[in-house]
Amino acid sequence: MKKLVCIAICAMAVMIGCKNKGAAAEGSETDSTKVDSVMAELNDTTPLPMFLYYSNPQAMQIVYWNDETDPWQDMVRRNAAGYTKMLVDKKWVDIKFIGETLLNPDGKKMFAGELHGRPSIPSPGLKYAFANSKDIPKKDDGIWGLQLVIHQDYLTSRKQLECEYTYKETPMPQAIVKKMEQRYGMKAKRSQLCTKIGGRYTQGTVQFAGEYKNAPKTEGSDYKKALALNVIADGDSIYALEVLGYYDEESKSCSWNADDEGEYTPTIIYGAFEGPKGLELAYAHFAPESSTIGMYFLHDGKIQDIEYACYHNMVDEPEPLWDKEIAEMQKLYLKESNARKEYPLKKFDFIDIDNDGINEVWMRDKDDNIGALFTFKDRKPQLIGVETEKMKAVFYQSNDGKGAVKIAGPAGGPSYATELYVLKKSQVIERFGMMELEGEITDAELNGKTLTKWEAADYLDKTPSNDYKPYIYWHQKEEQ
Repeated sequence: MKKLVCIAICAMAVMIGCKNKGAAAEGSETDSTKVDSVMAELNDTTPLPMFLYYSNPQAMQIVYWNDETDPWQDMVRRNAAGYTKMLVDKKWVDIKFIGETLLNPDGKKMFAGELHGRPSIPSPGLKYAFANSKDIPKKDDGIWGLQLVIHQDYLTSRKQLECEYTYKETPMPQAIVKKMEQRYGMKAKRSQLCTKIGGRYTQGTVQFAGEYKNAPKTEGSDYKKALALNVIADGDSIYALEVLGYYDEESKSCSWNADDEGEYTPTIIYGAFEGPKGLELAYAHFAPESSTIGMYFLHDGKIQDIEYACYHNMVDEPEPLWDKEIAEMQKLYLKESNARKEYPLKKFDFIDIDNDGINEVWMRDKDDNIGALFTFKDRKPQLIGVETEKMKAVFYQSNDGKGAVKIAGPAGGPSYATELYVLKKSQVIERFGMMELEGEITDAELNGKTLTKWEAADYLDKTPSNDYKPYIYWHQKEEQ
C-alpha cells in the first residue's frame, strides 16, 4: 500500500508538470520543456551529478529507479566507472565503481525505485566503495542516506560554488515573498530560506494558503489544487518552480505529500556549480515516504527542473532472512544431538535477547514441535540451543548488558533438564546445563566444567533474572 501511495503521488507530480519543467524569471510566462529539448539546449555530453545511497561502507549504491529504459539512468549506467568523487561534509572523497547488482541473495530480481532503511535489504543498482580506507566514515559520522557523486570530468568544465545552509526555520526575505504574492495573487502562509549560494543566489520555498484557482487544469481530474514554490533569486531576478498539491475545501488544508501535515518540505541543494551556460544545482526533496532527486538549471533567463527519480522510502520493513542463511542454520541445527530431521525449521522471527541492538534468530518447524536459536552477528549464524517437544525456550535479561535463554523441560520420569545460555554483545559467553531429580540438583556443568550442586545453585542466583517476553510474529519464508 505504501508503495502505491508513493507511486500515486509521483504520478500526480508528473501529471501537473513537476518533472522536466522550466520557468522564466519573475514577470515572464511559465513554459514546459521536454527531456529531449532540455538536453539539446544543454548541448553538453558531460555526465551530470548523481546521487548515491549510503548505508555503510559495504552498501554504497546508485540505486536504480526504473526497471525499463530511462535517459538519466542510462546515462549513469554507461558512465558508471567515471563517477569517482563523493561529497562528504563539503569535501570530495575518492570512490570507485565495483559492479552492478540486479538480484537479491536468493537470486531473485529486485524492484527498482525503493530506498531501504536496512543495509541487509539490497537494491538494484551500481555498487561503489571508498578508494582510500582513510576516507571511510566512522559509525557516528551520520552520513546515512543520499550523497552527491560526480563524474571525473564534471568539474573540468564547472566551478563549484559554496553553499551556506540555514538550519533554523528562517523565512525568505520579505521582498521575495511580496513579489511572489503579487505574481500569484495569493497570500503566503509560510516561507523558508534554505541556502545562500556562491554569495549571489538565494534558494528556498514559499507556500501559499488556500486554493490555487489559476492552476492549470488536469485532464480527468477535478480536485482542487494547492501551490508551493521552489524559489531561486539572483538579485532582482526571481525564478519560481511551481509545485502543485491538493487543497481540501472542507478542512481548508493543503497537502503535497503523504503525511506532510500541511507543510511543503523544502528542497535541499546538495551541490551548486557554475556551468558553461549558467547555474547548475543538484537537489533532493524529501517527504515522509518518498525521496526525489534531480537538477535545476538556470540558463538564459530560465530555470529548468530535470527530475531524475522519485524513490519510495521503505519504512518499517521487516528484516529479511535469505535462503542461504536459512540453509546454514538448518545445517547447524541438524548437527545438534536434539535435532530431528523430520522437523525442518520453516518459520522464524528476530529477537534481541541481550538488548544490544543486534538481533538473534529464533526458528521453529511449522507445527512448533522443534525449535532452534542462533546468534546472528554480522549475519553469521551460530547455534545457541535447540528446543524439543518437551523443552521450550524462555528469556531473561539483566541490567548489565546480558541476556539469557533457558530451555527446560521433563527428561523422563521425575527428572527435569535445564539448559541455560548467557549472551553478551550477541555472543554466547556461558553454557550451563543441569539435571534435577524431584527438585534436587544431581548433575551440573558450566562451559564444560563439572559443578557441585551448591556451585550450580550459586551460579543460577547470579544469572539474568528479569523476565523478557518478546512479541513474536512468525514469518514464513514465502512472505519475503
